[in-house]
Amino acid sequence: PNIAVAAFTALDGAPHAVPTWYEYKGGAAVFHTDTKAYKYKCLAHEPRMTLVVDTRKAPYKCVILKGCVSIEVKKDDARLLRMAIAYLGKRNGTAYANSMKGSEVAVVTLKPEHIVSWDYGKESP
Repeated sequence: PNIAVAAFTALDGAPHAVPTWYEYKGGAAVFHTDTKAYKYKCLAHEPRMTLVVDTRKAPYKCVILKGCVSIEVKKDDARLLRMAIAYLGKRNGTAYANSMKGSEVAVVTLKPEHIVSWDYGKESP
């Protein structure tokens, strides 16, 4: 999978963007963050965000999800394992997920209110 870029408003009002793993299911993008992380503090303060997922080589494809997030602090071991394996492979992903097992994380869910996408591979030269 491609790493997404989460863009939101920083605590000082400036734009802020960070790369993140994510899982998209049932019309929602979900990612984790630590409750001490700046990303969590910003989204807890102002829940509007944009999530961008794009290919890094031609022909370029992109999807942009915009909306407000909901945040739930809980253990989410099964999703963490799925995402870790997807991004790191079975061996490293399992090791990473096991190192975090049982930890509470901020589960951030974005149900987009607006979606923009493009696929330059479908355009004729």
